[in-house]
Formats: sequence, C-alpha cells, structure tokens
Amino acid sequence: MEAKIPELLKLIEKQNKIKILFAVEAGSRAWELNSQESDYDVHFVYYRTLEEYISVNKLSEEISAGFDKDFNQVKREGAFIEMNGFDIFKYFKLLSSSNVATIEWINSDIVYISNNYGELKSCFESNFNKSKAFLQLYNMSKGSYKSFTMKKDLNIKKYLHCIRLLLGAQYVLNYKKLPNTSMIKNLEELEKDIPTEVFKKIKELVELKISGHGKDVVKDIPVIDNYFKEKYDEFEKLGYNKKKMDDKDVDVNFLNDFLRKLIIKK
Repeated sequence: MEAKIPELLKLIEKQNKIKILFAVEAGSRAWELNSQESDYDVHFVYYRTLEEYISVNKLSEEISAGFDKDFNQVKREGAFIEMNGFDIFKYFKLLSSSNVATIEWINSDIVYISNNYGELKSCFESNFNKSKAFLQLYNMSKGSYKSFTMKKDLNIKKYLHCIRLLLGAQYVLNYKKLPNTSMIKNLEELEKDIPTEVFKKIKELVELKISGHGKDVVKDIPVIDNYFKEKYDEFEKLGYNKKKMDDKDVDVNFLNDFLRKLIIKK
C-alpha cells in the first residue's frame, strides 16, 4: 500500500498541474496508533509555476482527494486513503505562526515524497516559538477532553487523542523542541515524568486501539481523568499565556528565501 501512494500523488500532480514539495503520513499511522482497519491520512505541500502565481485568477489554496482500497479515486471523506494538500504560500503562513499541526507534517517519520525539503525540516526542528506550540497543544488537549466529556461520547480513540496532545505539550515544556510525531516515542521519552499507574494505563489503551478497539466506548477511566485534571491545572498555573518560554519566532526571511529559490529559481 505504502509503495502505491507516491504513484497516486503523481496522479494528483498531473490532474491539478502542480508540483508536490513533500508528502507525509499524518494520522494514526504516523502516531503509531494504527490498527489493521486504520485508513491512510496523507498530507502534502504543493506549489505552482511563477507564471501561474502571477495571475488575476484565484488559485486554490487546498487540494483534497481520496482513493479506495483498490486505488479507485473517490471522495476524500471516508476514503481508505485520504489526501489533503496545502499550497506552499498557505502552508508557510501557518508555519510562520508556529502552527503545531503544520509543523508536525515536516516531522513525520513516514515520508512518501521528499523532493529535497530537508533544509526546511532541519530549520523547524528547533526554529519555532516554543511558547506558542506548548499553548496550542495544551489548549487543544484540554478543549477536546472537555468537549468529549460534555457529549458523554468518550471512547478509547478519543482518550488517546487527548493524551497525545497532552504529551506533546509536556514534551515541548521539557525538551524545548518539537515532539515526535509518534505518540509512542513521546510516551517512552517522558516515562520518568508520568506516574507508573498512568503510564501502564496509557500503554493498555494503546494496545486496545492497535488491536481494533479504538471505538469502544468507555464511561470514564479515573486514573487518566485525574491525570488530565492535575496536568491541566499544572499547565494553567505556569501562566504561559502571559509569559513566553522565549521570544524567538519563526525566521520569516528563511521562508521567503526558500520560496524565491523554489519558485523564482533564484
């Protein structure tokens, strides 16, 4: 399956008259939480020719596509292989604000197309605003958990979604660098900071998810629920909404130079 995805991406290039800078896996497979039933979640960044950009016609900033298990092209929603791409200008704008979701794309361990984007990846391994990234991950985890519990529709997959984001926030706080895309790697590296009973329960949830029980509904998991409350309270008291870890933002000049070299060929 993985060997076929680059071919499908080449088809997307041809259909849309674009060039893909890089394409990666960005869902449960990248997080190492996939089961046999898991679909593929491919994200890519594309660009056009200089002539196309210099136009009064509005160009699409996003391209979506989907394929079934037999590689027939279908609607993206619910497809076995879901593909979503951002135009490089949209993508760089998000990068410039240290958007963790888009930074995560260039940190994936599963790469389908690379086209020499290593310079970009190397830059963002440390060149991002740690405070903004921490706050995004913390707030996304807290917001998701609150939403799920209010609707009373928590299942193992949703619990792990909140845990993954929380671990990401802790990782940025501890190491001042991008979290691994793999939740398993983050969990293992943070083991010393996680209570033993919580660590064991998270591992148990991971095993259940991988074995195909991700959608199993659970009323509550006290040891995890208490851990969420403690960490959210701890992070809130840090006061990072008012105080930054550092004042370093993304180097916009680097992004501009990258664009010029890529599109203008300077």
